[in-house]
Order: sequence, then structure tokens, then C-alpha cells
Amino acid sequence: MTRSAPHDDKHDHTPHGVPDSSGNSPRNSPEKTPETPPETPPETSPKKRRRWRRWLIEIAVFVGVLLAVRAYMAPAIPTDFADAPLPAITFPTLTNGTTGPGTTTLGSNPRPTALVFWATWCGVCHVELPWLNDLAKTHRIITVAMQSGSADAVRQYLNKNQLDHLTVINDPDGQIAKQFGVSVTPTLFFIAPDGRIAMAETGITSPWGIRLRLWWLGL
Repeated sequence: MTRSAPHDDKHDHTPHGVPDSSGNSPRNSPEKTPETPPETPPETSPKKRRRWRRWLIEIAVFVGVLLAVRAYMAPAIPTDFADAPLPAITFPTLTNGTTGPGTTTLGSNPRPTALVFWATWCGVCHVELPWLNDLAKTHRIITVAMQSGSADAVRQYLNKNQLDHLTVINDPDGQIAKQFGVSVTPTLFFIAPDGRIAMAETGITSPWGIRLRLWWLGL
């Protein structure tokens, strides 16, 4: 009796994919890595650009208004000294830097000069005078104490505030200030080496602003 070969009931359970359009089975096809789109630089939003533009306009307007106000407030150079150098004018001084009382002369000088009108009752002057005191160590700074009382009163003020490098002319009745057309303090005149009053300022002026003007006149 012939025995037939045993029937193999085992089936291949490996899943077979449906061939794709190229005829390849997905099992045999290489896997593709999804492509990442190239990064694009973030664009500045129109809203942000408008904000920056508004800020720049506001800053420009502020600077323009500030310069216009300073130009309006700047004292006019006295007509007697506008077109000609200052004549040599000698004044007695309460202090002449660290050398004590003496004299000082306005007019032509090899070094540019800052002529500053101030007062003991001027609040802004309290801020500016220490700067001027430091600048007087290296620059020619001449100051006029305008309507600030007697010589002793001005000396006491200088000693109390340790303003020991300033050259100070006392103008108790305001006659020197009147000669220069000064009615408010502080007022600064910047005198070129040839004796011309080149620039004038009223109000607080930074130390670097003073340095820059004197440097410019010394070129």
C-alpha cells in the first residue's frame, strides 16, 4: 500500500504588500525619510516695523525740539562784541584758581575761554559749578558771580562747596552782566583765542559739551 507524502499544513503568514505602480512590493522597497522643508528666516512683521518707525520719528522730533529750544534760549551775543574781538578788560578776582585774589583779563588769549555767569541763588548753578571747578584744572574757565552778595558771602559759598579751582569775579550789582546782556543764570560765553565770542549758551551744559566747544575753538 503506497503511502502518500504528508501534506504540509503550514502556511506562510508573512504579509505580502500590494505591488506599487513600479511593480515593487513595499516590503522590498527602501524606506524614504520624509524631507524637512528648508528653514526660512523669520520676517519682521509689518506691525513691528511700524513700531520701530514710530519710535525713530518720535526720537527725531524730540531731538529737533530740544535743539530748537536751546537755540531759542541761547542769549544773543552782545552787539558790541558780535563783530569785533573783546577789548582787553581786566577785573579783580575773589579767587584766581588756587592762587587767591588777583586779577584776570578778558579778551584775546592763546587758550580758548569759557566765561560763565552764575549766582549763589541759582539752583542749576549748584549742579554745574562742580563740573566747572574740575574743568578749570585743565581749561581756562572764568566765572562771574552775578548779584550774589558781598565778596565775603561769595567766598563763604565757594569754601562751603569746595570750589577751589575757579577764577571768580564778583558782580554784586549786576553791572558786568548788564554789559554782556545777561539776565539769567547760568549763561556761558565761549571766547576764541582771538577774543571773539564764538558761542553762547543758557542753562545747564554738560562737561563734555563745554570740553567739546573749547576744543573746537582751539583748533
